[in-house]
Amino acid sequence: MSQGISLAARAAPSVRGLHALLVDAIKRAQQYHSDQELRKALKSQGGIAKLERAVTNDRGDTLQVIPMSLNTLKTYADTHLPGGFKTLNDLRLKALEALEIAAKRGERSNKRTRSGLSLKVAELEHELELHRQTNMLLLKAIAECHEWFYNIRDASSALQREKDAQDAADTVRAVLSMAMPPFNTLHTVEVPSPSAEVPNIADYRND
Repeated sequence: MSQGISLAARAAPSVRGLHALLVDAIKRAQQYHSDQELRKALKSQGGIAKLERAVTNDRGDTLQVIPMSLNTLKTYADTHLPGGFKTLNDLRLKALEALEIAAKRGERSNKRTRSGLSLKVAELEHELELHRQTNMLLLKAIAECHEWFYNIRDASSALQREKDAQDAADTVRAVLSMAMPPFNTLHTVEVPSPSAEVPNIADYRND
């Protein structure tokens, strides 16, 4: 098997694994902020292209992220990810921001200071932005479903109808995979209550 064929077979799951890693890093920044290799890679597009590690996605599948050139990453991301490389790069920037906030939070978590309050505000603004993005993704998923309903209704045969239904499910799963949990799957069972604590301003007034 030639190197080109080998790369083609490995690149698609690799970009999906990289996507899953970035999404997970945003959602669980506290668990990733001490990963110096990842934080360094997130600082540039070329950095994430050179990452190499095994990643488990939300379905429990293990995907092998392999190093490749930036141009190759862009090509396969545009082909195999919703939103293409632009979405992947947006996730890179958000993951970097999330890890930096998590690292600062760890350094100042026990300090009731004005700077600590400013950090808390930054964390809450970051979480709010993630929820806004999730709302947009949910709207996109609904719009995709709306379009597919007509395709399925107007299908020329039962076989085509079955194919359109599977394509619709795959498209919606791909869109939802970029949302925050528990909204990143078609099998949501419970919506958690907000987890963020609201700081007491009085704790900071004397600093």
